Amino acid sequence: MFKNLTPAKALLWAVAGVAGTALAVAAIGSLSVTAANQGHVVLGVQAGGKTIAGLSYEETRQYFGKLAQQKLDKNAAVLQYEQKSWAIKPEEIGLQGNVDEAAQAAYAIGRDENASGLTNLITQMRCALFGTEVTMDADFNPELLNQRLEKIRQEIITQPENAACYLNADGSIGKKMGRNGLSLDMAPIAEELAPQFRALELTAHATLEPTVIQPYVTNADVAAIDTVLGTYTTTYYPGPRGDNIALAASFLNDILIRPGAEISFNALVGPRTPARGFQDAPVIIDGKHEIDSGGGVCQVSTTVYNAVLLAGLTPTQRTSHYYASAYCPPGRDATVADGLLDLQFRNSLAHPVYMLSSAGASEITIYILGTRADLGGKTISLYSTGSSMTPTLYRLWLQNGEVLEQEYLHTDRYSKDTGA
Repeated sequence: MFKNLTPAKALLWAVAGVAGTALAVAAIGSLSVTAANQGHVVLGVQAGGKTIAGLSYEETRQYFGKLAQQKLDKNAAVLQYEQKSWAIKPEEIGLQGNVDEAAQAAYAIGRDENASGLTNLITQMRCALFGTEVTMDADFNPELLNQRLEKIRQEIITQPENAACYLNADGSIGKKMGRNGLSLDMAPIAEELAPQFRALELTAHATLEPTVIQPYVTNADVAAIDTVLGTYTTTYYPGPRGDNIALAASFLNDILIRPGAEISFNALVGPRTPARGFQDAPVIIDGKHEIDSGGGVCQVSTTVYNAVLLAGLTPTQRTSHYYASAYCPPGRDATVADGLLDLQFRNSLAHPVYMLSSAGASEITIYILGTRADLGGKTISLYSTGSSMTPTLYRLWLQNGEVLEQEYLHTDRYSKDTGA
């Protein structure tokens, strides 16, 4: 055939022949692929690690339905905390595979209505040669997931419990140990699980890590408390005034005061309003005897003031009554008024102190518990000089019956009347 051709022309004829053969093969291959893909998933498409080429649309949908069921037969997630675990089932969160969407995606490969026939043919050829994987995702109900996570959270979280001190019948000090609490934020867990649910990557696993919450009063806070540093009792008559005293005293029980901390009576007791249970009772306002909500609470602040002085704590704000009070010696009262007058004191000792209150039918007692060593073996008493109208109060620090220090506190001036 190439007998009379030059070598160059012979080469051109050979190249043309090869190209023609390749085109013929490609044309035949294209026709073969097109025929095989007619009405079926095109060659080369895989899902779940298996080929689904040649399946009709309905067969493809059934395949993805079975694949979804296989995945959903497992737990959606397992959450672990220490030795306990919780399983979340797919039906509990409305988890379902997107079967129709996956089937449509698989069947649509090489059948793009917006593309030309040549483009679709090229897509089909490329898929036949190199293959392509169709993945099925899923949907779930985030609200149902949050509800399930909240139930799990409630099984884990605990409130911290304060350590506490109390007085036994024999006057000794008992202690209740505190306990740490646990808090847990489930939002990060939901964010961690969501992508795995949507990808049907089951079973998802998550480790729960609650946050430890220490109580306000720890075991260390009360560890050194071993004695009653100071206590004081005043008496009253039953009735609305007595009810106010008992109510105010209830806000002063189980109060820890750390070294250097300053305490406000008004902050602890709060507003003396009817909404908080305080009743109308006699009070003195600007030297006048009147009836007002919370009458009698000044007796509570006075009782606290005396216990504070006897415990060796430091008063930082105190005001005497307009008239001398009948329930304590002159010069040892402390009046308070919402937003106007307060009793404040600081724990100037080396260890925390713990305040207890007790109010019965006719008397209130305030106890200040603390560490015996903080007083260095000293005891405290209170001493007044002057008249009942202008008393001067001293605090005496004694050791073995001898006065080591005489601390001036204040001089009061009362009006000539009798207070309540």
